[in-house]
Amino acid sequence: MFKEYEVKVVVRDVDKISKMIKENSLLLKKIIQFDTYYDYKKTLFLKDEHLRLRVEYDQDSRQVKHVELTWKGPRHGKDIEIREDISIQILPGDLKNLERILKRLGFEPLAVIKKIRERYRVNNIELEFDKNVELVKTKDKSAFLGSFLQASVETSIEQDPRNIKNKLWRYLGKLGFKYSDWIGKSYIELALEKIGKFKR
Repeated sequence: MFKEYEVKVVVRDVDKISKMIKENSLLLKKIIQFDTYYDYKKTLFLKDEHLRLRVEYDQDSRQVKHVELTWKGPRHGKDIEIREDISIQILPGDLKNLERILKRLGFEPLAVIKKIRERYRVNNIELEFDKNVELVKTKDKSAFLGSFLQASVETSIEQDPRNIKNKLWRYLGKLGFKYSDWIGKSYIELALEKIGKFKR
């Protein structure tokens, strides 16, 4: 079983954190992501599950670089988010057909989240620095959510969550983050809450 162990914190000083991360981390890529969250009569959302279609664009050329469909299971953990994570890569040319299949099956898009993501690696920790996260489409509403840093470990090997949690928070602590900066909600939850449509 593939699991993702993740800590997400809100970033209030983007320039400061960017500088600190770049000093000791390896930059893997810069991309623009559009995440479309799908649900079937809110059955997934009510069970704290996500079905997400992600399209990544190169920040410079704006060409599609990666497409994937991901299911995320219910989360658990305190001051850390632990979820089962299953993803499949989709050929960019099959994107429209996949969207048609989801529609035929009765899945409807809840919202589209856009973000500028910088991905780094340091000490076997993957960092995802999401700048200017925004809700760009849910009927007639949009909303700016802010900037966030996600520190995570993804593995199929059974791990002690306490060890991973301590490892992630040790690194985040060096950047000046505290437990009070932790964001336990997903981007889709933050977005729907922002526009007053968050109900379980």
